[in-house]
Amino acid sequence: MDTQYIAVDSSRETFRRDTGDAMRARYAEVHAKSVVVVDALERGRDAAVLAQWSVASAQAFLASKKAAALSKGFDVQPDGTCSISESTKQRVYLSVATEADNGPIANKFTTAMAALQVEANNHTTWVKAALAGAVDADNAAKNAIEAAFANMPTADSFGNASTTPTGTPQPPQGATPAQNLKWWDSLSRTEQTALINTVPTSIGNLDGLPAPVRDEANRKMIPFEQDRLTADSNTFAQALKTAGENGDMAGIAAAQTGLDRTTQKLSDLAAVRTAMEGSTEPKRYLMALDMQSGRQGRAAVAVGNPDTADHISVTTPGLGSDLSSSLLGGRGGDGKWNPSGGMVGEAETLIETSQRQLADAGRGGEQISSIAWFGYDPPQGGMGSLDDITTPDMINVTNEGRAQEAAQPLSSFYTGLDVASEKSDPHITALGHSYGSLATSLALQEQSGVVDDVVFYGSPGLGADIPGLPGVGGLASPFSALGLNDAVENAGDLGVRNGHVYEMTEHWDPVGNLDAFGRSPNEMPWVTHLSTDPISVNGETYTGATNHSEYGRTDGTTQNLHRSGYNLAAIVAGLPENATNPQTDK
Repeated sequence: MDTQYIAVDSSRETFRRDTGDAMRARYAEVHAKSVVVVDALERGRDAAVLAQWSVASAQAFLASKKAAALSKGFDVQPDGTCSISESTKQRVYLSVATEADNGPIANKFTTAMAALQVEANNHTTWVKAALAGAVDADNAAKNAIEAAFANMPTADSFGNASTTPTGTPQPPQGATPAQNLKWWDSLSRTEQTALINTVPTSIGNLDGLPAPVRDEANRKMIPFEQDRLTADSNTFAQALKTAGENGDMAGIAAAQTGLDRTTQKLSDLAAVRTAMEGSTEPKRYLMALDMQSGRQGRAAVAVGNPDTADHISVTTPGLGSDLSSSLLGGRGGDGKWNPSGGMVGEAETLIETSQRQLADAGRGGEQISSIAWFGYDPPQGGMGSLDDITTPDMINVTNEGRAQEAAQPLSSFYTGLDVASEKSDPHITALGHSYGSLATSLALQEQSGVVDDVVFYGSPGLGADIPGLPGVGGLASPFSALGLNDAVENAGDLGVRNGHVYEMTEHWDPVGNLDAFGRSPNEMPWVTHLSTDPISVNGETYTGATNHSEYGRTDGTTQNLHRSGYNLAAIVAGLPENATNPQTDK
């Protein structure tokens, strides 16, 4: 700058008169302002150097507190909250399950978990204090750097025709679906596109936004998640190898758990990618994608656009379900998924059956969207019989915890569908299978008030006033069996009108009569009970099904849904009389 200033000043002999004077005056003005900029840069540099040490010290202290919490078997959330990890829960359960005394395992587990929760709360306090210190150090650094540039000349003071760019508004935090949509609609098309391209994970999972927007954002996340999970898998594999070489048994266990869960999520993500590939009709929409929370992948796949549909169904699966084995029905003998298998295929057949019923009723123009919602970690185990349930996950099968985790996000998802709909009042049906019926019930008890009908099938109960009340021999307690422990006593408790709660229990279903979480709904007189016996309607045969996993599946002989699936299609289409009083062939 100084060299250039001398050169300009020396031009007086060669560049004279008004033009030369104007140029030199203009340069002097810019030079003076530039000196201020250079001074600010030097002060900012000094502030940044000091901040480097203070922030690094605060980060190191925070890292030590986080490491202490992790070493105790706690998960540490971004806000500093410490919670009991999945592996710790299973370790505690296995520990109490092998004790020799005769006390109920559930009671011992609850006591142990309560003690762990106290310790988790203590670590939460320590981590949050360290986090607050790191935030203070960061704010101090930010303030010092900003102060260095406090008296900078403005861009327009240089006399240049330029504008100062403004940042793209970021997604709201903790907003309702209605507030999310209002914020989205306030953005320009350019701002919306920028957000989808820069922070797709925040947009794709934001309830209330249009389905095509969420779909576009979530599809963009698939390759990024693939790369991240692959890198994590390699890291855990190396950690496992190193721990094995060092004889570090704790390290081996931790690395193996991390590797197993990452492998599961990679498989879950591959199933989602397969489901969304190619051109399908009705079109599919990836309404949610989360490969970081929980022990398995989470997603929601809609068949048909819920924004334009007259009827929307949301199916929440239960015991033993995950994206890898349930979304497309698992891999075939060739190691590949059937893109129209599993819950996605069931959704397609459900839509076809519903539309056939609507056409018969003279309402063929109405549209349907069916959504498979995997927004939580269901207890794992077999689906065919109780003997298939794996021991390490038994405590989750008999506990409401997983369903309670699903309640708020599922309730918000329902509300988001209503908010984003282009219809004035879309007909929304909640479908809950197995343990997913408990999750559905708890979500409806959040009182979102937007669901019109609900069908529970293969349900072990809708919620208990006293969760985990011990029974005898694996059966429910008499208190629960008599209906004295029911948390849901009428349709209003679920936020729906009387006569709009339905249930189905197939023959030989080992789960539908457990009374595990209050009474099973097939014992509740205020619930409308739907038959699952074979039926023939308009020349189409709908067979009966005989076990816990067959409710929504297609019969291999007739290529139609079972009778239970026909009933689901009737309720989803807003034609409950077809399920309660079908016009059978004579």
